[in-house]
Amino acid sequence: MPMTARDRRTLIIGGVILGVLIVGYLLLNVVLGGGDDTGGTALPPIVTGSPSQPTDTPTQAPTSGSPVVNFTGRDPFSIPGALAVVTSPPTSVPTSPGATTSTPTSPGATTSTPTSPPPTQPGGGSSITIGGHTVVLLDTFTSGGKEIAQVEVDGKVYSVSEGEKFAQGQFKLVSISGDCATFLFGDEQFTLCATSPK
Repeated sequence: MPMTARDRRTLIIGGVILGVLIVGYLLLNVVLGGGDDTGGTALPPIVTGSPSQPTDTPTQAPTSGSPVVNFTGRDPFSIPGALAVVTSPPTSVPTSPGATTSTPTSPGATTSTPTSPPPTQPGGGSSITIGGHTVVLLDTFTSGGKEIAQVEVDGKVYSVSEGEKFAQGQFKLVSISGDCATFLFGDEQFTLCATSPK
């Protein structure tokens, strides 16, 4: 049966009303956040300054009987310590000619003053700048009965075993002992230890 002008007009008016209702719903609930306070949790405030200062953030007791999950290790969504605000002057410790390592200046913050600006490095003895290259020991593990070290050189990650050369043959993994690995760069030998929890 063909649609009459009256039916067409009714469909158009109904469509406009439905569109206005959808836009109003989206405006109230998505854009303005709605009026329901039970739907989400508030984010903690961002604190600038030294991480060693205590904060006055109140703790809230859980209101439901659900178990609280406690993860250990680094939160992948947290701001890395290297990006935190540094409140004291940077320091560096030379380990060999032409190389400097990062030294923590305050809890969670590290700085480095090598001759050329490398990418941000983690501290705690897990990184070194040597020969203009930033080397970071990410992890050590066993795979197929072989000790493997996961190493980052200038932002590129390599998985190498003992005696293997990497980074265009400029570096060589000499040995792995627990969470630490010894490397060669030319004639210079250095040891790094992974700081990530296992």
